[in-house]
Amino acid sequence: MKSSPILALTLGVALTPAAAFADRGSTDTFVPQFTEMSYEMMRDGHIQRLMEEGRANKAAFEALKQQELQQRSLQQPTYTGSVRRPR
Repeated sequence: MKSSPILALTLGVALTPAAAFADRGSTDTFVPQFTEMSYEMMRDGHIQRLMEEGRANKAAFEALKQQELQQRSLQQPTYTGSVRRPR
């Protein structure tokens, strides 16, 4: 029974450096492709257009939300004091 923890510890110590160096020289990652794509998007202004579109969408959403809040406050209360909401 005592040999199994010793064996596990020995194998763990022996295999740790092998696992650390196993994928060191791999070039099949998407990091270079992603970096080049992001630089290209910055050069042609695509990122700026996306950010402006996002800001416009946020402003439209906030305006719609404000409009719904105003409509809710203008509704007539029922006899119980609650507000009816259209279905």
